[in-house]
Amino acid sequence: MVEKTIVLTGSSKTSIEDAVSLAVSRAAVTISGIEEVEVTDVKAIVEDGAVARWKVKIKATFPVKDRVHE
Repeated sequence: MVEKTIVLTGSSKTSIEDAVSLAVSRAAVTISGIEEVEVTDVKAIVEDGAVARWKVKIKATFPVKDRVHE
């Protein structure tokens, strides 16, 4: 099997977990079979002295299909 890994960025005003979930769910619309996600970076975006949103960078891994037209 061959797998591909891509880097995605997600953000959320609520939490780190929501930022990761959003990135995965949006990617899953066009990429099937995401099997693994690694969080590689987390940032808090601060505005007016408070955390305004969370920004995460993730690596998502999925299998490469054997045939182009299945």
